[in-house]
Amino acid sequence: MARKPKPKTTAPGDVSLPPGVLAALGQDPVKKEKEGRRFKSEGAVAVVRRVLAAALRPGPDSIRRVLAAQFYPWKVGATILAAGVVASQIAAISTTHALATAIATGAGTWAALRLLRTVAARRHQATRLASEWAEVDPAHARVCAGAAGVWLIAIILIQPASFAAWWWSGLIGLLALLALGSRFWAHHRVPRAIPAPEDQAAAAPPPPGEHPIARKWRTRIGQSGGCLPGSRLSDITAQPYGVHGRLHLVGGRQSIHSARNAISLIATALGVSEADVLIEPVEPTEDNPKPDSAILDIKIVTTGQISQPVPLEAGRLVIDGDEVRIRMGRYADGDGDALYKMYTTDSMWSGFVAGSTGSGKSGLIDALALGAWEHGATIVIYLDPKNGGSSPRIFDRAHWAIPNDPPTWDALLAGLIELVEARGLENSARLKTSGFAPSRERPGVLVIVDECHAVINAQNAYLWGRVAREGRAAGVALIMASQIYSLDSFGGDDAVRANVTAGNTIALRVSRNQSSMIADIALDPSVLPKIPGVALSAEGRDVAFRAAWAPHEVTAALMDAALQRAVTELDPIAAGALDAGSGGLYSRRHEIAAQQIADAEERLRSYEAGRAPAARPAGAPQIALANQGVAPSIEIPEIDPDLLTDRDLGLGILAAATRDPHEELLARWSGPARAVLSALIEGGTLRRGQIEERVMGAEQCSRATVSRALDDLAEAGVIQALPGRRGWQLAA
Repeated sequence: MARKPKPKTTAPGDVSLPPGVLAALGQDPVKKEKEGRRFKSEGAVAVVRRVLAAALRPGPDSIRRVLAAQFYPWKVGATILAAGVVASQIAAISTTHALATAIATGAGTWAALRLLRTVAARRHQATRLASEWAEVDPAHARVCAGAAGVWLIAIILIQPASFAAWWWSGLIGLLALLALGSRFWAHHRVPRAIPAPEDQAAAAPPPPGEHPIARKWRTRIGQSGGCLPGSRLSDITAQPYGVHGRLHLVGGRQSIHSARNAISLIATALGVSEADVLIEPVEPTEDNPKPDSAILDIKIVTTGQISQPVPLEAGRLVIDGDEVRIRMGRYADGDGDALYKMYTTDSMWSGFVAGSTGSGKSGLIDALALGAWEHGATIVIYLDPKNGGSSPRIFDRAHWAIPNDPPTWDALLAGLIELVEARGLENSARLKTSGFAPSRERPGVLVIVDECHAVINAQNAYLWGRVAREGRAAGVALIMASQIYSLDSFGGDDAVRANVTAGNTIALRVSRNQSSMIADIALDPSVLPKIPGVALSAEGRDVAFRAAWAPHEVTAALMDAALQRAVTELDPIAAGALDAGSGGLYSRRHEIAAQQIADAEERLRSYEAGRAPAARPAGAPQIALANQGVAPSIEIPEIDPDLLTDRDLGLGILAAATRDPHEELLARWSGPARAVLSALIEGGTLRRGQIEERVMGAEQCSRATVSRALDDLAEAGVIQALPGRRGWQLAA
């Protein structure tokens, strides 16, 4: 039996329908028939377009997009390989081409690292991952760039001409790629599941009672494709500044450092600024003396407290027994004040303030000077290369204000060394102590050195380091301020930077290359908002604070009120030592100030009259301004003869008008260093073994101590080593 054919079904638009039906559907039967007979070439074009779109613009859930970080080192390696092929062909032309290509490769490697730190590199799709890696692990990024540069230069110099040479060169490059890329791949692990698109994640219903901040964290940060996958928030409570909660990290894979490194991404996910995300360890309590390091405190500031000015008011000190600290300003969450450590038991501490132009550095230094005067037993000496322009309020009120006059800077430094040595002698001979406790009868000396990069150089760095190191127990401290944190601000001497920043390090907004040098501060000062006075401190909490500030007239009034209760003169021994070391400039500072003001008026009158001012005579007083409200200079007292012994550390200059040059040299040193100088003065040229034998016998010290004394003297340019290890002698 033959099978009956199935009836043919037709679509509403099929031309087999009757013309009347097609007309009722709004279609032209004649046109539809012509279209049915036409060849449809646009179908093939559409397929090609879809293929190209899939290759060039992958979707959000495509394997290429999900594994972009895993493919990235291979893309970089392929680019370097192509560059090596091109460079080898160029180098084969001539030796000149080879050298030029090698130099260009080295310069290009350096330039690539610099460009990766820019905002444009972060935004560009091709360099985004490399730019982020240069910020997350800059040391590894430099190693990778250096390895690529070395491989390219080797290819340029070798110029492989055979398949075997290229095979071995490529194998070495492949092994280097695998070795260096392992760290990158370990950081960018393959996600276990393809992250859902943003609209799907946002459409997911939240758990009952979930806080909006916790929801944002779960869907944007803690998800598998987020910056902290697996992390979560709990115990979120509303606070006056915003919200507070607990951040639970994934143990073994995340830490407080990785969380802080991701603050920029966390801020964008939560819709706040970077300075408003505060991540800190949980404070120990009696119930929980050792908190879990994977659980952190997190605060999100939503009230904009960091942008609210903090008024500079009286009462800057926080005193706890022997410890005295200065309140600098309020933390971003309003929970307490950032403190500057000035005094602790038996010590007076130095500090460093870094901040670019317009960051509020001068206002912060004003607050520190005000706190020192409120203490009542602290003398302030101010050195400003800008002739008082950095802070006219401190310049007009300091015990001794020194403008842009390098000879007076050197005189002050010599006086500070003499002061440190004098108080050290006083501690051992009279007070029988090894530290310093401030009092009105024996006040501390705070020396503020503004724009210190213009004051400290390679020639005087060692002496400034001595003041910072030995002054702690003698009641002499430094506050150095500069726009840069590099060794240029410390005369190229890392020991000076270490001693100055041992007590306090404050960083206002600085450039990105400067922030990478400030290792004492956990957070990045370059990302601070462009608000004057916002800063970070190495002491206290790892949270930004807003430095207190007041209009200039209010600040001046507060300083005047504090000076009415503050000590105005140094003790006799400190005054005598400072005057002796400075060559008499300290006791003449008022006279010199009056002469300077007269010279300035004469110079201005010359300009007004249209004539050139007269040159200053050779014997005219050096420029040095003093506090005009302080009483005239004091009489230098007589020094106790019992102190003028063979242990004299510098006060012997008051016992004799003239001195042998060797005695003057010995007066600047003590202990093993002085014994080394005595041995070289007596013996002329001595070998290291001879010096060690004499000094160890005289000072009862170790060989390592003698070696450090030799290094200190050589660094100061006092002694020099003869070539060929023939010994040591005094420097010419």
